[in-house]
Amino acid sequence: MNEISWTIHKAKETPIKTLIVSFFLLAVLLFFLFFYGLLWTLIAILVFFISLNNYFLPIYYTLTEKSIIIDKKIFKFQREWKDFRRYYLTSNGIVLSPFSKKNFLDNFRGLHLLLPKEKDAIINFIKNRFSAINSNPQ
Repeated sequence: MNEISWTIHKAKETPIKTLIVSFFLLAVLLFFLFFYGLLWTLIAILVFFISLNNYFLPIYYTLTEKSIIIDKKIFKFQREWKDFRRYYLTSNGIVLSPFSKKNFLDNFRGLHLLLPKEKDAIINFIKNRFSAINSNPQ
């Protein structure tokens, strides 16, 4: 297996939650429009979009033999496997850490990949990549 891909779209996965959040956002935006005007409403829309795009827009992950590619529609970035030393599972994903031992900077310097419900193949792919990295030091 040379490549594995998956998509995470939180808004589609939890439609009731998305509906509740959408009504709340609409209410806040209407509040801003009536009490603060159009300029502050546009600023609020921009702030909401920047902070909530990971929830409302799909995220595409691709793991290849050489790199991890994350496409968030707004931007796309790529990191190489050699940048990471270990991994650990979280409640809704996996963190790839640049540190060989547990470090308080893991959450800041590491890369958090959200995983779908069917995650076993992805975890096995990552385990195999780390086995290959550790057996062939560069």
